[in-house]
Amino acid sequence: MSTKISQYLSHQHAPGILHRFPRLLYPYFALNYLSVLRMKYARRAINRALQSVTNPKRIVEAGCGMGDFLFTIPKLRRAEFVLGIDVSQSNISVCQHLADTIGAKNMTFVCSDLAAADIPPDQDLILCIGVLMYIKNDETVLRIFHDALSDNGKLLIYVAVNYRRTLSLFKRLSMKPGFDYDEIIGRPQTYTDESLEQLLKRCGFRVENKEHSFGKITATMFEISAIFEWIVKSMNPLISLIVMPLYLLFYPFYFVSMMLDYVTTRSTGNGVMITAVKQ
Repeated sequence: MSTKISQYLSHQHAPGILHRFPRLLYPYFALNYLSVLRMKYARRAINRALQSVTNPKRIVEAGCGMGDFLFTIPKLRRAEFVLGIDVSQSNISVCQHLADTIGAKNMTFVCSDLAAADIPPDQDLILCIGVLMYIKNDETVLRIFHDALSDNGKLLIYVAVNYRRTLSLFKRLSMKPGFDYDEIIGRPQTYTDESLEQLLKRCGFRVENKEHSFGKITATMFEISAIFEWIVKSMNPLISLIVMPLYLLFYPFYFVSMMLDYVTTRSTGNGVMITAVKQ
């Protein structure tokens, strides 16, 4: 039986080399920003929010992953208190190792389920990017965020919404075990624009700003990209080698669609970036 690339990949474990050389995270951050659309929307929303918070002192990222925003946005990195929370101990270890390496004594990273997280009060900003839809008890978590924010504090969340799928092949493949991230780790929440705003209101938030991402063209290009990636990761290595050049030819078109998505506006989409304020 041939070895598949997917056998060497894990969504919850950082590669061992990052534990040894944590500064390698910076090229990873740059690649993530270039290739993942939500990172662009999130970074723009964070920078916009920071314009109204002159000197943020207390920052929390709930579901921090490997620390893309906390380590690369100067105003976040220099806050008096920075707390990163993630369910993956591997991610937390890498983040703490990088913080220690660069001498960031203001940064603390904790491995915890967000529903059980101990978040100190009076936070100026809480980030929750691409995480909420994977939390079963999302309302409990949003109420924890609300209680932890200062009176003028803001919550920034990016969430997948309007679970629309275009390509019939993508729909069929999504039923296969291990096809995508959602299927692998579980996704208990599927939001619409309306249900997400109602949930935030119920938890004591007012939506200050929202931007939709993944319009129809970009969403379709994402589905094509996901099909290519699944073939490369899950098929026989020989098939992967044949398909890879086709994917490389396709990717510039996907990249252009993401850039156009980012610089245009739309009334709906498959993702939304929300800035909410505590009421």
